[in-house]
Amino acid sequence: MTNKEKTAWLSRYRRELGRQQMLCAEVEALAAQAAQVSALLGKAAPQRAAAQLQAARRRLDVQFARCIELRRQIVWAISRLDDERAREVLLRRFIRGQTVREAAADMGVVERRVEQLQTAGVRALHVRGAARGAKRPALRKDPG
Repeated sequence: MTNKEKTAWLSRYRRELGRQQMLCAEVEALAAQAAQVSALLGKAAPQRAAAQLQAARRRLDVQFARCIELRRQIVWAISRLDDERAREVLLRRFIRGQTVREAAADMGVVERRVEQLQTAGVRALHVRGAARGAKRPALRKDPG
């Protein structure tokens, strides 16, 4: 796996987390909409609104499981690095989502050093088969 592919793999967690946040917002909006419809039409929301809400919750559950598994794989791979500072940079950048500037400030180093540690960490990273696509976590398909 090239360094570019490793970096793309590490970046997947933050993208999937963003998708999870969008699904959370969708569930909240659908729940509010169902509550409004319920208030207008009686105690129970119409079946269509309830079905939409249930489908959105299922998609959110699937996405949540996807994020947990991806985070587990990434943290495991990062934890195997020998260089403690490179581990810290990769965790800050790819798990916490910090910018180079934020990581540098928190670690008390210059931004260039964070970039160097990130490059060295990615280069030293050994990615398991699951990250390469050989073995994907068994997750339910999105219901819709």
